[in-house]
Amino acid sequence: MAGYRRCVWRARACWVVMALVLPLAGAGCTTVVAGSAAPAAPRIDGLDADVLADECLLTAAEFGELVDLPVQPPEQGAVDRGDGSRSAACVVVAGAEPVALVNVYGVRAGAPADYVRAAGAAGRRELPGVGAGAAVIGTAAGPTLQLAGERYLVTILVSGSVPSDEEWRAAAEAALSRLPV
Repeated sequence: MAGYRRCVWRARACWVVMALVLPLAGAGCTTVVAGSAAPAAPRIDGLDADVLADECLLTAAEFGELVDLPVQPPEQGAVDRGDGSRSAACVVVAGAEPVALVNVYGVRAGAPADYVRAAGAAGRRELPGVGAGAAVIGTAAGPTLQLAGERYLVTILVSGSVPSDEEWRAAAEAALSRLPV
């Protein structure tokens, strides 16, 4: 039953990040989860999802610092949806519960920082001095960092805890250091 709940959470978490977080702005193993009760993720103008084969930009130790829990090694997961589409994300689990999710997006026009700055959502606050731009956004699923590198937009969703600005900055710097140039 715990494995089923984890698979359902992964499917919903991928949808939540793409459907809620991005419209406000903008080497692991692969786990494929067939089907999803959630609708297919909407296409976000100007962004390309799933641009990296492995979106796990933080180590288990770094994720543990971010969520204040010991976590299992992060895994790249994929969700096969009923409509034939597929989305992916890096999923982090503590015990049997998912606690974080990472997505990396390519930007077709403009710069990743444009998407971070454009996010005029309530509950949004800037995280100055990080990358080309960063903001923390409160979502129903948990606080989410939107992080702009030079070529990529990274989102890090945390569920069940609220990281401090110092923890967000440390995670952001580690993630930026692992993005391809």
